[in-house]
Amino acid sequence: MAKILYVEDHPAQRDIMAQMLELGGFEVEVANNGEEGVEKAIKWLPDIVLMDLRMPRMDGFEAIELIRANESTADTPIIAISAWASGKHKKRAMDAGATEHFTKPVDLNRLMTTIKGYLKES
Repeated sequence: MAKILYVEDHPAQRDIMAQMLELGGFEVEVANNGEEGVEKAIKWLPDIVLMDLRMPRMDGFEAIELIRANESTADTPIIAISAWASGKHKKRAMDAGATEHFTKPVDLNRLMTTIKGYLKES
């Protein structure tokens, strides 16, 4: 079963997305902020990371950079998910090392298709 780490500080969004991913057949672990997300990514070694960008303690941009800097997680696909829809924020996420950028509210069908595409590549 493929493992997905979802890093999101908003409890309701985190719980709903985690349930949807579990119903999609994935093993899901969640983190409440970027700092916790980096720690869990390195310990748990997920197949894919879904990363919110605007969070307390450590934002998603910094968390993506730290996940990319670690040898064991450097190649893990990271999908940034953010309410920030501007091209500036998307570019910043991609420059930090995100593989994809989705704007909230997320099109769940498109997200699942994207996740499955990355899993086939690995």
